Amino acid sequence: MDVNLFYEKLDELYAHHDTAAIEEYMTQSLDQARAENDTGAITAVGNELAGFYRVSGKIDQAITLSQEVLRKLKDMGQETTENFAAALQNAASVLTVAGERETAMEMYETCRKILEYRGLQQDYRMAALYNNISAVYREQEEFEKAEEAANQSIAIISTMPENRVELATSLVNLGEVQARLGKFDDAKASLERALNIYETETDGRDPHYAAATAALGNMYFYRKEPEQAAPYFRKALQLIERDYGRNQFYDMIAKNLEMVEEQIR
Repeated sequence: MDVNLFYEKLDELYAHHDTAAIEEYMTQSLDQARAENDTGAITAVGNELAGFYRVSGKIDQAITLSQEVLRKLKDMGQETTENFAAALQNAASVLTVAGERETAMEMYETCRKILEYRGLQQDYRMAALYNNISAVYREQEEFEKAEEAANQSIAIISTMPENRVELATSLVNLGEVQARLGKFDDAKASLERALNIYETETDGRDPHYAAATAALGNMYFYRKEPEQAAPYFRKALQLIERDYGRNQFYDMIAKNLEMVEEQIR
């Protein structure tokens, strides 16, 4: 399988926001990769599909698939490779959503060691790792540690102008942490910077744009400004439905909107 062609087609489908077509294409591609016993393709497609399942709220399917990718790579003796590190990150992010944070953090630590062994301390993959570690700390309400990890991610990714969209992802995470720490002005600046990147670099089409919009709504909610929060929650709902349909994330933001509308009344 030509993995580059797979990604090109996948990008086209994401641009049209047809979630059913995206899932069908990835499942068919994974079946092809399995039939060809193409480890590289299984890893690439499996990671993408597991990530799709994660954001779509299909957590059990995401866990099953991410674990399959890890087993495949272990069977091939690739436990110190960049491919294995990528699969570990993906599997750990799924476990974080599933609430298995300690296991996720152990996997991230293994991933960090692999990346360091490969000399990738200043690589965008290390930036993504620190961002994911920050997310686990945030879930554990260890906000100071989460802020430190987010800043480590941004320090790396900021040196790579070609990775502006990845920078936006880290900025969203930092903004969410700053909001929980009560650093509202800093949070607002981080999140507005992320929104600007998504709007100018991707014309608002990146699937992470919804999370950035929702995060700014949450910031205003924490700051007890429901009138400011409501428009961002409404926009986030539109973006989530556009990109993924009505999933668990949609339901959560809908509840947030209901709360702020009640406060406004």
